[in-house]
Amino acid sequence: MVYRGRPSTGCKKCRERKIKCDEHPGGCVKCGERGFTCPGYDRNVDAFFHDETANVEAKAKKSKAKAIAARNQRDAMEMVKTQEPPMLHLIAPLVDQGVNYFLTHFSSGIDQPPVTSRIYHQHLATNGFHPLVATTMTALGIAGVGNLYMDSQLKREATRWYLKAIRMANAAISSPEEVRNDTTLVAVNLLSMFEATFNDKSLAGWSNHVDGASLLVKLRGMSQFSTPAGRRMYLHTIGLLTMNCMGQCLPMPEYVRELNAELTQYLNIEDPRNAFFFLHIKTADLRAQIINQPSIDLENIVESALELDRIALFIFDGTNEDWCYDVVPCPGRIRGVFGDSYHVYPTHGTAQTWNWVRYNRIYFHDIIRNSILAGLATSPPILAFFQNFQKDSMPLADVFVENGSVQDRLPIVRISGGYSTLWALYVAGSMPTASPASQDFVLDCFGRIERDFGVNQAKVLATALRRKREMINGGETAFDICPQYLPPDDGPSVPFQGTDSKVGVLGPEVLMDATIQAGFPSIKLVQPTR
Repeated sequence: MVYRGRPSTGCKKCRERKIKCDEHPGGCVKCGERGFTCPGYDRNVDAFFHDETANVEAKAKKSKAKAIAARNQRDAMEMVKTQEPPMLHLIAPLVDQGVNYFLTHFSSGIDQPPVTSRIYHQHLATNGFHPLVATTMTALGIAGVGNLYMDSQLKREATRWYLKAIRMANAAISSPEEVRNDTTLVAVNLLSMFEATFNDKSLAGWSNHVDGASLLVKLRGMSQFSTPAGRRMYLHTIGLLTMNCMGQCLPMPEYVRELNAELTQYLNIEDPRNAFFFLHIKTADLRAQIINQPSIDLENIVESALELDRIALFIFDGTNEDWCYDVVPCPGRIRGVFGDSYHVYPTHGTAQTWNWVRYNRIYFHDIIRNSILAGLATSPPILAFFQNFQKDSMPLADVFVENGSVQDRLPIVRISGGYSTLWALYVAGSMPTASPASQDFVLDCFGRIERDFGVNQAKVLATALRRKREMINGGETAFDICPQYLPPDDGPSVPFQGTDSKVGVLGPEVLMDATIQAGFPSIKLVQPTR
């Protein structure tokens, strides 16, 4: 029923004549004046409503007929579609793309144990990923996809997932139980990888997450060594912390030495990976000691560097063929290969460890070289240790090992999304003795890692290397026994640095004079300020 408003209370005759009725009892006056019989006044409440039942029923039947016709048309279309081949969904959901990218780029090459082995399936988790780990994996994967496609919308989505992972990580760290869980440490390490993937401006975010992960390791204490997973996560986290300390010219924290003393009970020290772990820490400590010591003892510095170089030289002695690689000659220039040969490794872990050992030896040789130059610049020159260096030092190129046929192997090693080779490449390219051709090769590798893996940290280090190259060629770098490999703090690329080395600011006697400098044209010096 439809409400029609307040009806007139006059008689029917007056309503038809559209005049005002006086509603006189017994009959209105106006009907009497005209000689009409007044029909009276309608006081029924039905006058307030109008019956629309018939109209509504007609509309319903019409609407139902339209719906039936539309349904019949849809059914006919469905019958036609069933005779066509099924359509493929080429675009997966965004979350699936992110997780797939993560597993493809950051889990490839993990070949121990093989997926076909009993041990792999015995220890494989079947209850899915922890929500915190899954969120960080998704953020990291979407960031990589966004970098590869240079899609600003995907980058915003990666940032949203990253902030969600940060909130979840903060909640886990605030919990007395979850703060010591393996999943919390894994998530923080993945957050540092996100910064390396996503941040194309600086290393500060990566450095902060590495420091946070190292504090979690400290909090976990000795109990983390009770499981193989705990030991592996400790080795991974402290390895990142070592690189961070080297970049900031800081010694390793004291708690690392205490934890390492306990860790040695669980490790095979003869394994080259474990041997390098401890060598890397000694390298960072030596570098920090040289930079922060109040006085310079050149002979002691050279002896310490030679001792560590000998350890590095014999790390692979007595190992099996899994640690050998093939040297493949390549006459003519081949893109992606520097020089006239390349190496083929049996596993990604072998290539990774070899490269790590090599860049540590580059550190040692740079320290020894700079110490010799500083000794030659003193009055009188300090030359007594030079003969020992010639006898004890061994060129990097002499450590090559031959190992059978290489017909069915590839020269390219993909290692954990490209992260493992970044710092080694940068160290090789930032040396004062690096040739322009080798620096160009390193920059080309950084560009390839950025394009193929979506790792923006390669872009940061490439910018830093270009700046470092300009500083060396422009004579803006002072001579140091342990030089800063990264540009200064006020540079556009890398914001974190430690204190500058004290070598080179003690006086002119530590610097090379013009005569000696002419014999070493690869290094340029400026007069230090007091």
